[in-house]
Amino acid sequence: MARPETRLKTGTMEQALRTSRTSRTARAVSSSTARQVRLGTASMIAQQDGPFVNLGRLNVDKYATDPQINRYLFEYIFMHEGDMRLAHQIAAAATKKSEYKDWYWKNALGKCYYRLGMLREAEKQFISSLKNLKMVETYAYLSKIYARLDQPLTALDYLKSGLTEYQNDVTLLTFTARIHEQLGDLENSVESYKKVLKQAAGNIEAIACMGTHYFYSDQPEVALKYYRRILQMGVNRSELFMNIGLCCFYCQQLDLALACIDQALAIANDDVSADLWYDAAHIMLANCHNKMAQRCLRLALAANPDHAESLCNLGVLKMHEGHHIQAKNLFLSAVSKGPYLFEAHYNLALICSRVNI
Repeated sequence: MARPETRLKTGTMEQALRTSRTSRTARAVSSSTARQVRLGTASMIAQQDGPFVNLGRLNVDKYATDPQINRYLFEYIFMHEGDMRLAHQIAAAATKKSEYKDWYWKNALGKCYYRLGMLREAEKQFISSLKNLKMVETYAYLSKIYARLDQPLTALDYLKSGLTEYQNDVTLLTFTARIHEQLGDLENSVESYKKVLKQAAGNIEAIACMGTHYFYSDQPEVALKYYRRILQMGVNRSELFMNIGLCCFYCQQLDLALACIDQALAIANDDVSADLWYDAAHIMLANCHNKMAQRCLRLALAANPDHAESLCNLGVLKMHEGHHIQAKNLFLSAVSKGPYLFEAHYNLALICSRVNI
């Protein structure tokens, strides 16, 4: 028996499923069918390889001016779909609707311009956004813009202004450390990363950078503590195991070093396997296993034939064995693959001067 005013009739369920629903539409046909309608629409959405929103049929002018859904729609299109043109249309319409007073939509426009490579337009939007409300995100994006414009000092000025408003903010401190590192100012970069770790002890980027700093400062035992901390946090990457192995090796712990290198090579993918075999060759050379080092370098070249460092080191080994023609060919290949390597140029000049070939 149907209750009064349920309005059940032929085609009601089909019509309910086909009707678009927003936050302003009425409830389902009746409470007795509401659950079935929700299950039906969910099953229609959850199609394999199907889009969640059909962007080609989206009425931008209608939804961009609706304050209840425009932000969610923009973030979905910007972050998930990556359609910068459509995201820009939504942000522009929403900015106009807010009478150019909402910092969020100015930042949204700036993000779209930044992704499109229109850095000066993005700069204008973010500077205008700061006049409405000073947010961490705005300062961070301005620093990224000026870094891409090759104006790192201006980027640092904005980051300092942001840290004045938001003291010890992790995002701003991280961006500051990155720019100092790019400028070669490692001392200030390390200080910034230390401040990051005081605020967020689990920041993996800061821990890894501190480990790298101590490793190249001839303190591998301190670097090992940082890399072990990352491992304890659940990170399982081949690069991490190789770094731990190198730290163990320079700490005179060869057994642990070989175990870590073996684990790194076991889980490595094709993108990093050449670098891992190259590092393994260094450890073999340090232990006077020249034949094993050559095998490691050949495996590195098998993984990446354009690995110039491996070509250069293999040429050095061949030169020590007296195979000068092979060494010269390897050095020539290293020069062509990696013209930035001064070692390859020097070794090529050295063997040519010694052997006259």
